[in-house]
Amino acid sequence: MKNNLLDRISTAGLWLAACLLFAFGCNSPTTPAGSTASAASLARQGQSPAGDRKVADDQVAGAEIAPANRASAAATSKNENASKPAFDPILENGKFFEGWPKPKLALVISGRQEGYLEPCGCAGLENQKGGFSRRHAFFKELQAKGWPLAAVDVGGLVRRFGRQAEVQFGASAEALKTMGYSAVGFGSDDLRLSAGEIVAAVAGAQPNDSIFVSANVNLFDSIPKVRLVEAGGIKLGISAVLGKSFQQQVNNAEVEIRPAGESLKKVLPDLSACDVRILLAHASSEEATALAKQFPEFDLVVSAGGGDIPHYEPRKIEGTKSRLIEVGHKGMYVIVAGFYDDPKRPIRFQRVALDSRFEDTLEMKQLMASYQEQLQQLGWEGLGLRRVPAPQAKKGDTWAGQFSGAASCKACHQSAWDVWTNSKHAHATETLTKVDPPRQFDPECISCHATGWNPSEFFPYTSGFDSLEKTPLLTGNGCENCHGPGAAHVAAEKASDEAKRVPLRELLHLTWEQAKTDTCVKCHDLDNSPEFSKNVEKYWSEIEH
Repeated sequence: MKNNLLDRISTAGLWLAACLLFAFGCNSPTTPAGSTASAASLARQGQSPAGDRKVADDQVAGAEIAPANRASAAATSKNENASKPAFDPILENGKFFEGWPKPKLALVISGRQEGYLEPCGCAGLENQKGGFSRRHAFFKELQAKGWPLAAVDVGGLVRRFGRQAEVQFGASAEALKTMGYSAVGFGSDDLRLSAGEIVAAVAGAQPNDSIFVSANVNLFDSIPKVRLVEAGGIKLGISAVLGKSFQQQVNNAEVEIRPAGESLKKVLPDLSACDVRILLAHASSEEATALAKQFPEFDLVVSAGGGDIPHYEPRKIEGTKSRLIEVGHKGMYVIVAGFYDDPKRPIRFQRVALDSRFEDTLEMKQLMASYQEQLQQLGWEGLGLRRVPAPQAKKGDTWAGQFSGAASCKACHQSAWDVWTNSKHAHATETLTKVDPPRQFDPECISCHATGWNPSEFFPYTSGFDSLEKTPLLTGNGCENCHGPGAAHVAAEKASDEAKRVPLRELLHLTWEQAKTDTCVKCHDLDNSPEFSKNVEKYWSEIEH
């Protein structure tokens, strides 16, 4: 039915559009400023338009993994716009480890990846932070300096549930193993996944071999309650808990979760012989602080609470020797604790922004390629995505809620069509096919890079984009992503149905006020287009139609 409908609209040469054309920045444009031959996001796409310039073949949207020969951030920024100062990550985020002598041990602390396996590239890779590849490059840089290294993560690898989140979790677990993590906790969304999938991703050859750890989460007795690690001549004792407020979010009968305090009391003796004791508390900062006071034996308490950006220095917890470390979110930063044989200053801390000064690594690129291949093999149905009618659909009305594609707009909206075809929106799907690896099979990318998907929840509408082969008329960010499905409008205009023409025209009408406050931000959000809210009028002026 879907393909027949599109064919009928296309072959009849239907006159009018369902669009008053979408090109004004209401969905994700396709090329990030300053990104060359990059790869697409594991998060939603969307980035500021760049006027009505056509997208060059070597500029691609939403890069998730840049190729090994990616130009430097400064060079790409300069090439993209000669009048714009080159982005300098060091000027933006500062230098790291100034004045640090070589530590006895460098402990890297991370958490709350929340499904952001790599920066999407929509805002330009040089402007974005985070990603496993940059983190891995950072690890390698420390190792190249000869610094003994250990790493812990407070958990929160994914932020949703479902089949894609399970695949994401598996890829994340593999990334942490590859980087050599010593201990990893669980977040609430991690534990909402199928217990079998979790165990498959985290289990070692023996239960105590798993890098995942929890004192109060039990998964078929496969997860150790503590991890004892020696690095740099320092014995680390590590445990983890899921806090009370996060426990309430799990609702998974396959997962047994006990009270945090009760569980820590039982495992604390196992850590008694350690030089440094670390608690990974996937809990609010308040609960993590309370646990630190209840168990002052812990030297470092890592919390999943706090703001988006970590503090420069951990907070000392009153009445204890413990320090509270908050990791921020989306894996944009890591905290490094440096340990020294220095009675005056035995420990130093450094907040590290994982910015564009760190190149991608081959190992992480290969892992991310494997992740995308899994998504392609599973397909929409294998990922559990079910097409639903668009909100405008009406029972008994053949055309209502059906998408016709931007090409059906051209005959009556020529000027708007010209603006759109010369915008990045028109090439949104195409750019996903050109990145390495391709991203058109990733729901979190295609939802803002094609027509007829819900951009916030990552699922397709009944007659929305399916594939390049089956639905070529719905490639790109078409008019209907802002104005709504247009097949009914097109049919009414073609049939000269006066009774339907006016109400359908009004239904598709979208004011600029509505667009900038509600429609555009569904893809141009803070994750993918952080400058949009500050420069809305400028964006519109560049592609006004």
